[in-house]
Amino acid sequence: MKLGEKIKQLRQDAGLTQPELAEKAHIEQSYLSKLENEKGSPSFDVISKIAGAFEIDVFTLIDSLSMSYLQENLQHLPEIAVKIESQRAAKKLKMRRSYILAAMLIVLGVAFVIIGNSSTIFPHSIYQYKSMGLINEGEINQHYQMSPLRELAEDWEKSKKRIADNIARLDESLLLTRSYRGEGFVEEYGQQRRYYELIDVREIESPMKDFAVVFGFIFLLTGGFIMIYLFKWLN
Repeated sequence: MKLGEKIKQLRQDAGLTQPELAEKAHIEQSYLSKLENEKGSPSFDVISKIAGAFEIDVFTLIDSLSMSYLQENLQHLPEIAVKIESQRAAKKLKMRRSYILAAMLIVLGVAFVIIGNSSTIFPHSIYQYKSMGLINEGEINQHYQMSPLRELAEDWEKSKKRIADNIARLDESLLLTRSYRGEGFVEEYGQQRRYYELIDVREIESPMKDFAVVFGFIFLLTGGFIMIYLFKWLN
């Protein structure tokens, strides 16, 4: 908005005629008319008097004017030149902060998308291990195997006897874990131990994975929109 337009708007809102406003501001009515029609170049003192007539701060009046108008018509006034420079500095600081925010959002977005697709952070598999029972010292890990043990050179007769003897010792234990612990592993229980053998692998989808990816794209889009807005604003 131009100064003349603003003065006229304030005068009409206050229900004042040009002569009445000129008297309150202690300026000539003819000069006020020129100002309202953008035909005069007021001093800062005159602008202050007009603002005072409306009982508002002079910089409140100046802030209501467009930046382009101030630069083209009033920047020659030292007080307004300082004001314009202050606004420029504030604008640059705001834009710098906006760039930093946009960059941070984009970096966070990329990080969340990578995390959401990471099988290390969000494992996609559940491993099921099974132990048939406790194994005594001197027995091999495959002691509960339902076929002859090659390691012991068992024949079918010895194998059947071992399997029959194991019936009373059967004590199945299932273990589900997101960590792959090989095809089999041992856990010690004092003088005895259990041998857990991998029997199943289940593929799963963690809900946290989807949340991470969704938030990642939200951050990316928000950061991108801010960058586009700032680029258009600069140009």
